[in-house]
Amino acid sequence: MRLAVIVTEYPKFTETFILRDVMKFLESGADVRLYHLAPYNSSEVLHEFARPTRAIARHAGLVSPRTLASFTAGLGRLAGPLTVIGAQQGGKPVLAGKSAVVSVAASAIARELADWGADHVHAEFAGHPATAAWVIHRLTGIPYSVSCRAHDIFRTQRLLAEKLGEAAFVRTISNFGRAFLASHVRGLRAEDIQVIHSSVDVESIPQLGPPSQDGPFHVVYVGSLQVRKGVDVLLRALAATDIPDWRCSLAGDGPERAELEALAADLGLRERVRFLGKQDFAAVSTLYESANVIAVPSVIGPAGRTEGIPNVAIEGLAFQRPVISTNVSGIPELIRPGETGFLIEPGSVADLLRALEDVQANPAAAYAIARQGRRLVEEEFSLAANARRQLDLFRTHSAAALGRAAE
Repeated sequence: MRLAVIVTEYPKFTETFILRDVMKFLESGADVRLYHLAPYNSSEVLHEFARPTRAIARHAGLVSPRTLASFTAGLGRLAGPLTVIGAQQGGKPVLAGKSAVVSVAASAIARELADWGADHVHAEFAGHPATAAWVIHRLTGIPYSVSCRAHDIFRTQRLLAEKLGEAAFVRTISNFGRAFLASHVRGLRAEDIQVIHSSVDVESIPQLGPPSQDGPFHVVYVGSLQVRKGVDVLLRALAATDIPDWRCSLAGDGPERAELEALAADLGLRERVRFLGKQDFAAVSTLYESANVIAVPSVIGPAGRTEGIPNVAIEGLAFQRPVISTNVSGIPELIRPGETGFLIEPGSVADLLRALEDVQANPAAAYAIARQGRRLVEEEFSLAANARRQLDLFRTHSAAALGRAAE
């Protein structure tokens, strides 16, 4: 099948889950084009496993002769989506303006996909990628689907009824997300929403033995450095711990890095906490192997920005390492207290401190829990199984299957 996948940014260090799906689609024999709405991000890390996606990645320039020609030719048909955008987002002029600009880019993509004979369009995230897929559908009739994850549905529901309501199918990564959409977006029913978890290539990850107890107790954090990740909570918990010998590795970067480095210094942690910056997956895998515990202290950030189910938590369990995370969004569907991980309340330094010390004091019990977590990942978060489910849905809802050809 001819499949177009739309993302906002490419590459993006933290969105390995999307690129792993795309790689599986390619391996299955699908002819895939990966459209990114923002220009190619040369400052980001393109993980080694995802190198082949560079050949299929395309950027529809927002100001180019091709885009302007497509926009002019389709202006009459584009008026409908633009009118809806104005009605739904007019009270938020910045948001409405961005959606209008995305619509112009989508008109160029629409022409390409119609000429190519695309069977299906899939939008990763319910924000701008879904807007583009919706406009493409309006202009061409090509069926589309949307993956909904976290802040893309939690922050605002403006235009979601239109974008999700006209989709061939809607996918969320958690039961929490499905319930949220069903209760917050008119016309959507829970039974019509597919739950397919974000996934890791668990089959390629070895089942590691217990973490080493030689040397310092190693706490690992992997992810962006921004408010909703709760890294400040982790630093404060480490500053208060009675664990005699520990170290912490923070892999990632982001807008809060300078503030977090200053906090670590103020707390007297400079010698024990390493800010590693962005790391490719090979380096991150080495960190997982050396970890005694993976900390994922997510909180609800400004404007409702928060997690779906953090990929690092899934990866940590796949590596059979104890994971501590928080009772936010869909995280309890993966981190089940005392069964697959350690679940604490978001923002609680005391809870995180207690969990860290429990893992350090009872390593055998923590490892047993991590092994159960690995089994859950194999059952519900397997990349091979979940990519296959998505492909089956794409084929079922393709232009050919629905009896519609792209114009």
